[in-house]
Amino acid sequence: MFLLFFFLGYIALRGSIEDRDRADRSSAVLAIVGVVNVPIVHFSVDWWNSLHQAPTLMRADGPRMPMSMAWPLLVMLGAYTFYFVGIMLMRARAEVLRRERPGAWLREELGTPKAAQ
Repeated sequence: MFLLFFFLGYIALRGSIEDRDRADRSSAVLAIVGVVNVPIVHFSVDWWNSLHQAPTLMRADGPRMPMSMAWPLLVMLGAYTFYFVGIMLMRARAEVLRRERPGAWLREELGTPKAAQ
């Protein structure tokens, strides 16, 4: 639940600042501060075991999950990771093109004439 509110706060902060550079910096600082939450989420399974299911896949003595369930989980984890990387690269490319739109190198690459002034 905390991660949901943190994520919504991140989106709200980024959307509330009109200057893109300031919004980028502010949301980056918030994301760096939010990294503190990662170990808390990871170890919460052990700390509050009455609230959370015990680990079933990442255990020192081996997974308790049957392989008929573990294989589809791992395959989908890999597929989602490849999907995420692909979408992230497409988004980064679009952002570079958006920011460099006025640049001469982009006009040359696309073969578009210079706009009349």
